[in-house]
Amino acid sequence: MSPRQIALIAALSAALCTPAAAQPTVTATRTDAAPTLDGRLDEALWERARWHSGFTLLGETETPAQAQTQFAVAFDDMKLYFAVKCLEPNMDQLEATVTERDGKVHGDDCVELMVDPTGDRVEYYHFTVNPLGTLYDAQLRQGGNVRFLEWDCDWQAAVARGEDSWTVEAAIPFVQLALDEGSRDFWALNVARERRAGTQELSSFTEAPGGFHQPGFYAELLLPDADLGRYMWTVRDPFDVRVVMRDGQVLYEAKTHITNQTGRFWFIELRPELMSEEGASAGEPVSAGLDDGQGRELAFSVPVAEQGRQVLRLRIVDRRDLQRVLHVRSMPVDVHYTPLAIDITRPCYRNSIYATQDIDTVQFSVTSALSEEQLRGHRLTAGVFQPGGEAGGSYGRLVAGPESVPAAAEVQMSIPVSDLPVGDYVLGAQIVGEGGRVEHGASEPLRKLPPSPSGHEWRIDENLVLRHNGEPFLPFGWFSYRWREHDTDDPYTAMQDYNANWRSVEENRELFDGIAERGLFVTVYPYCREFMNRGDVLKRPLNDEEAEVLRERVTALMDHEALLAWYMADEPELRPVLPRRAEQIYQVVRDADPYHPCIMLNDTIAGIHTYAGGGDILMPDPYPLFLEGGLAARGIERTSNFVRAVREATDGQKPAWVTPQAFNYGDYGRAGNRAPTFTELRNQLYQAVVYGAKGFLWYTHSQAFNYPSLGIGMDFLCREALDLKAAILSPDAPDEVSVQAPQPEHMHVAVRRAGGELYVFAVSTATQPQEATVTVAGAPERLYVVSEGRRVELAEGAIADRFDVYATHIYTTDGALAERDQLEDVQRRIAEADAAREKPGNLAFEDSGVEVEISSGSRYGNTPGRVVDGIEGHMGWRADRQAEGDHWLKLTWPDPVAIGRVVIYSPSIAEAEIQVPDGEAWTTVATASGTDRLEATFGAVETTSLRILVNRLAGEASEPTIQEVEAYAQ
Repeated sequence: MSPRQIALIAALSAALCTPAAAQPTVTATRTDAAPTLDGRLDEALWERARWHSGFTLLGETETPAQAQTQFAVAFDDMKLYFAVKCLEPNMDQLEATVTERDGKVHGDDCVELMVDPTGDRVEYYHFTVNPLGTLYDAQLRQGGNVRFLEWDCDWQAAVARGEDSWTVEAAIPFVQLALDEGSRDFWALNVARERRAGTQELSSFTEAPGGFHQPGFYAELLLPDADLGRYMWTVRDPFDVRVVMRDGQVLYEAKTHITNQTGRFWFIELRPELMSEEGASAGEPVSAGLDDGQGRELAFSVPVAEQGRQVLRLRIVDRRDLQRVLHVRSMPVDVHYTPLAIDITRPCYRNSIYATQDIDTVQFSVTSALSEEQLRGHRLTAGVFQPGGEAGGSYGRLVAGPESVPAAAEVQMSIPVSDLPVGDYVLGAQIVGEGGRVEHGASEPLRKLPPSPSGHEWRIDENLVLRHNGEPFLPFGWFSYRWREHDTDDPYTAMQDYNANWRSVEENRELFDGIAERGLFVTVYPYCREFMNRGDVLKRPLNDEEAEVLRERVTALMDHEALLAWYMADEPELRPVLPRRAEQIYQVVRDADPYHPCIMLNDTIAGIHTYAGGGDILMPDPYPLFLEGGLAARGIERTSNFVRAVREATDGQKPAWVTPQAFNYGDYGRAGNRAPTFTELRNQLYQAVVYGAKGFLWYTHSQAFNYPSLGIGMDFLCREALDLKAAILSPDAPDEVSVQAPQPEHMHVAVRRAGGELYVFAVSTATQPQEATVTVAGAPERLYVVSEGRRVELAEGAIADRFDVYATHIYTTDGALAERDQLEDVQRRIAEADAAREKPGNLAFEDSGVEVEISSGSRYGNTPGRVVDGIEGHMGWRADRQAEGDHWLKLTWPDPVAIGRVVIYSPSIAEAEIQVPDGEAWTTVATASGTDRLEATFGAVETTSLRILVNRLAGEASEPTIQEVEAYAQ
């Protein structure tokens, strides 16, 4: 089994994030009498049940919640029961407005239950209720990364209010929790609370350093002596799926495999249903008899009432008692009936033949949903047509072909096009019956393009590699790259600019000129002030006026040499954007500009699937969230999970790029977070490489100057990646490698061959060191380790090596790559730069315990915590220019300090007063003035607080900014 297969089976296992301590255990209480669901918690059951509390804050796992929550769990043979008591001192301020099932109940006060009935911490269920009793439920997959909101459970909850608390009783039926053999042991559980009454407070029973959806931290739930055997069935996702027409009815036909794990023989019926907004459509029951441990493949068919995304529900019922439901499995499916469809495989990108391509035949497949009987005796004909009116029932004037073959469910075809002139065409296919009667047809646009007017042609090749004027190109760079402020010998090849939509065409072209002079290429939004694509319009289809403005904007910029790609959307699932609108915008941009690809960025795996049709390149941002004093809150393997999701969402037809985390979430207000280390940056990069990522735009360069690991580390990684460009852009050889390790699911390995050299990328996402053996078919006796100055000796193709926490090793036959810049050298440079931040005698450095408070902060560019990080420029405090009253920044120490000199670094302040407390007022001890660097010396004062009051701004500055403050005794 290849490491990729191993990872796919177990990559989303319990170790998505490793708890800092053992999980607590919750023991449910067995009951013979179901509680009355009224929310009052006055049954004897709850008096004898075991109660749990000790909720801590989200992201601050050592801080108890101010308003505590208590809960107990019970069960009988049918259901799991919860009693929850939410202590609340502000009962008159409860937020409770949502009444729609599966609505935005998480914006209200609410209680959340996360239940994993198998304990594998991969798939679990999320139940939420607000003080109105409004229900929300969803199935979470892939360790919480994929949310199936359409999943609905027949659970119940009731709520009651008291003087100082509100309470919940809930009942969840076992039959809908997809129990299997793993349900005989410990389950996994968390209870969380979102408090909005008077103040926002998010708290959790188990540790939640990066969010509630971290099943690796969930408690173990024990149901002693539970009799759940009847519910234990394994039902496989549907396969051999076809949507066909039979006797005038569209049918969804598929197979599933069912395994009986109940411990006894059952006669069963499988009852399939398709559920949509219009209602449910039931298929004919399928009968079977299965003994314990026996599995069987069952074929089923369901009438299709409407097409599109629906929920397939498979119910297993007892044939002896048809009212007894044993198991329910629900899953999302896309149902589309298309009698005839064309898929062009060559050219592989946008159905377009580019000037740098040598394509003499168009290759394509034609698939039909018709039955064998309906196709019998029919012919499939295909040709390339020039549009311009129907001619003989065709798609225009035939210019290449025709080709004709017997009709079948799937046919591979090709048509010579070597002499095809530049122009727009149609590839048409038809099923022809007796007498030449056309019964079904399908068509796809086909283009043969002239050279790009800018002299810069960008396209995607058959290996999902970006090509620039026909040559492979590796995009590697930053979001919001400050290229004017960086060294001229920077290695980056690409950047993303957030603000092009706010500029005029002329302003953008001037900016692009500077970018081009640096040898860079840029991705930008295709929007403009006349069409910003934000607000309420996101929830409706694109209209003609918007499309025209968009088309004009794209046309006005597409010929600039600096343009690399169009940035279509930034996390559209968080708005949310209507998926159809995203696809319409993509179509307008794609058709107006065939020479630049379109990028779609998503924040969730569900978003990747939902918006896969909105771009040519899918570039998720799978931030692991790195914790102070710890590792990745979400699991660093989040990177590979998201990159794999791109392949799954597009059947491997679209390239994956990635926006890894190169910033500190703490600077955006998430307490307890930090910037990634160099090792963590390198791990994210090569995880993505292992799973096929071909482009890297890191977020965000605005923090690179303040964190040496980012500024120094990223320069190194870019140069290393460019040295490995041929290997990174080459296809995988997945069958050539296998892995043995204590935690094989945390070893991610890929083999590449390029330019006659062998490359083995090996990345560990384990949170403990491990010894691993990577065996590569046909490997030589010796390989070199990139950037490490060492070599490894192989025995029968096996590489035995140690992987420290989050370590990455790259093995190659190219010895020169082992001697390139060394990892230990860059680590030393980062450590030296970190140490240099603390100037001797500076009392205001971040390790002094000093806290920063400000009068106001702007929406963007405001990171006051950075004014004490020892970096004289870049990140810091930016005041809100609209704020009324004085502008000030205050420093507070835990113990008194003696201060006689203050230095302020600011590009916008000309004069400021240095103040210390005087009772409830402030006394000015000095005035600092200057340009960029303001300094004041005064008689030393002993104080625990210091305030900088802004008197006067410099030049045309519109708001105060401070990038660094230093305080000295003299």
